[in-house]
Amino acid sequence: MSLWVRRKMAMQFLYAMNFLHKRGVCHRDLSYGNVLIHTYDDGAFAVKVSDFRLAKERGSDLTSTGSSMKGSIIDPALKSFRDFKPVNDIYSIGFILNYILTGKENLVTDGSRLDSIIQKCSAANPADRYRTVKGIIEDMRKAECPVG
Repeated sequence: MSLWVRRKMAMQFLYAMNFLHKRGVCHRDLSYGNVLIHTYDDGAFAVKVSDFRLAKERGSDLTSTGSSMKGSIIDPALKSFRDFKPVNDIYSIGFILNYILTGKENLVTDGSRLDSIIQKCSAANPADRYRTVKGIIEDMRKAECPVG
């Protein structure tokens, strides 16, 4: 699949996550299996985010202190689901973007603009990550339209 198609998929995924975060919802269980691609007969596709069993709205205190963290992409900086914030979803977003763009689960470093976006999402220190999905979208748009 071409890089152009993969970027379109990545952007649809980011728009979905931006929609959730703007409404105060953290997914809390983003994984490769929770991002679905529906393809149509004419070649069009739609990216869908699924499995909201662990999702939590901002301000909700429904997480029990005994909840165990699950999923295939867990932010190592996160100690408890009670402390989960959008920046913790952003960690997982970096790995999913990497998978969409490269087809690999392990982070691939190639020094490209897309690579720097992925690295910033998945930085070990949450303070070094994007604060919002909107910031990721803005940088992805800049990477699509190189200046020069």
